[in-house]
Amino acid sequence: MQLLAKQMAPLKMNLYLKKTAGLTLIEVLVALAIVSIAITAMMKAVSQNVRAVSYLQDKTIATWVGQQIINEARVGLLDIKNSGIDKMNEKTVMLNQTWFWQASEEATTNAHIKKVTVEVFPRDPSTDADQTPLNTLETYVYRE
Repeated sequence: MQLLAKQMAPLKMNLYLKKTAGLTLIEVLVALAIVSIAITAMMKAVSQNVRAVSYLQDKTIATWVGQQIINEARVGLLDIKNSGIDKMNEKTVMLNQTWFWQASEEATTNAHIKKVTVEVFPRDPSTDADQTPLNTLETYVYRE
């Protein structure tokens, strides 16, 4: 009798496991919905990160362009005031990109010190007047 009971117990348990093994359709759909929401959130985060890195790269290069112009003005290679116009408009190629910049020089209370402002644009500001500069740098230079 005990032998028969021992043989019947695993049989009942196996039948129960067979009925409950696997997932229902609703469980699968809920799992897919959770996974799709997680993947969408990850894709959005990666996309924003790529956009931010691209912006920071452009901002860094614009800073380098502005620093180059300021350094040229400091050592006298670039004479902004004698360019004949209020703002000197030029373009510079750096890292295979063309950058447009405007430089202006203003007087200060000291006659020998001038304020130099450089604005760097990713596109030509004369064709796109509404665009804001990607970077603006200011410095003071000594002029005799």
